Amino acid sequence: MDRISRILTDPVKKKIITFFYENPQSVDSIRGISTWTSIKPKIVKKALEELVRDGILVAHRGSSTTGYAYTQDKDVTLQIEGILSRLK
Repeated sequence: MDRISRILTDPVKKKIITFFYENPQSVDSIRGISTWTSIKPKIVKKALEELVRDGILVAHRGSSTTGYAYTQDKDVTLQIEGILSRLK
C-alpha cells in the first residue's frame, strides 16, 4: 500500500481530503473545516497539520488564523484522484 493510500484509511483525513479534492480552490480554517465535517476542532487540527506535513494540504499562516488549501502538486493530486475514483 502506498503512502497516500495509507493516509486515506484514516476516516478523518479521508473526509478532509475528499472535500479539498472536490473543491480544489477552497481555503478554509480549522473552525470552518470542523463545521462542515462535523468533527471536533482539536481532531481536525491534528489531521490538518499531518496532511500539511504529508504534502497533501498547504497551510497559509496569517497573524490570527491559518487557512488550509489543497496542494497544487500534480503528482499528488493525480494519485489522490486515482485512489478516490476506485473507492467510489
